[in-house]
Amino acid sequence: MDKKSYDNGMDFSFVEQKVREVQTTIENAVKTSNYQELNQSITKMVNNTLKQYQKEHPTTVQKKTEHKVMNQKIQETHPELYGNTGGEKVKDILLIVFGGLLSGSMAIGLLTVQILQAVIGHGGITSTAVTLIGTLAGVGMIYGGCTGLGRLKRFKKYVQALGDRTYCDFERLAGAVGRSVKFVKKDIRFMIQKGWFLEGQTDQKETCLITSTETYRQYTETQKALEQRNEEECRKRQQETEQQKQISPKVQEVLDKGEAYIQKIHASNDAIPGEEISAKIARMEQIVEQIFQRAEERPEIIPDLKKMMDYYLPMTVKLLDAYEEMDRQPIQGETIHSSKKEIEDTLDTLNEAFAKLLDSVFQDTAWDVSSDISVLHTMLAQEGLTGNDFSKKQL
Repeated sequence: MDKKSYDNGMDFSFVEQKVREVQTTIENAVKTSNYQELNQSITKMVNNTLKQYQKEHPTTVQKKTEHKVMNQKIQETHPELYGNTGGEKVKDILLIVFGGLLSGSMAIGLLTVQILQAVIGHGGITSTAVTLIGTLAGVGMIYGGCTGLGRLKRFKKYVQALGDRTYCDFERLAGAVGRSVKFVKKDIRFMIQKGWFLEGQTDQKETCLITSTETYRQYTETQKALEQRNEEECRKRQQETEQQKQISPKVQEVLDKGEAYIQKIHASNDAIPGEEISAKIARMEQIVEQIFQRAEERPEIIPDLKKMMDYYLPMTVKLLDAYEEMDRQPIQGETIHSSKKEIEDTLDTLNEAFAKLLDSVFQDTAWDVSSDISVLHTMLAQEGLTGNDFSKKQL
């Protein structure tokens, strides 16, 4: 293979030239003990090399970032959402290469200075300090390059976790890269600033990454609708609270007692397993609940519920407690069977009585409806719009 062509056919001949220039620069600095601005020269050379590579190979950088089938598929699905990171990868590689050369050469220089100082007394604190700083600067460049490559690798994993979606929660992204959610949030913010997620944003609570402006718009509209619904529910609860405050304490006391009876009937139904009696108890609960709902709407009917409150409902609860106790007995003798049958028949009677009471509390409404219907029939008859008269009118 041609030494100038490697890494899937990419031409790095000019990079080798730059490496030789770096080696020459470092060797001259060591020989002359002139280390001034060496680090700045190396950094400037890295940046110039990167710019030259991007200029000479504009398509190679992009191809390098799309070598995996998954990434190709995603780029085809949402090509407008992800930035080109090929230049970043080349830059990080160059940082590692030049950082290695710088740190290695400076380490050799530092060792040489120490040997000369120990053997012939040549060298000094300044040379030692400069070579040490150069070594650390090289290590820093290596660290920066490795960090950048690691970030690029995580970016690809984020994109794979997103798949063909335009949003993903941070928990899922954290699992994809094996890091904490806190780390991933900071990582994503950096990538958004760098332009890797071209339309990237996070939701208000920072629980999710959204990579599309359109998706973010839908999210904000949904959030706005949710807030409006919550406000409406809050207003509704406030209205209900105000309405309850308007109810007199005496009426509220009756309604609270009624609610307690309804809850007791419901609890008895849960405790008694028989299907037939369960259906009877469920019907009773429904009728009694409707009666008290009507009482809340029309408090003037509450005096008509006195007998129900003072006798029928307490007796109903007592019968249900007795039935529940007998039903728990492991041995069901004739007496228990007879008593349970009698209670079941009594529940039928009570349901019939409660149903009639429910009809009576709607009697005023029924009368109003009946009156309206009578007036309507009279008006239709006067206009000749009923029965045969209507047929004749049509002809």
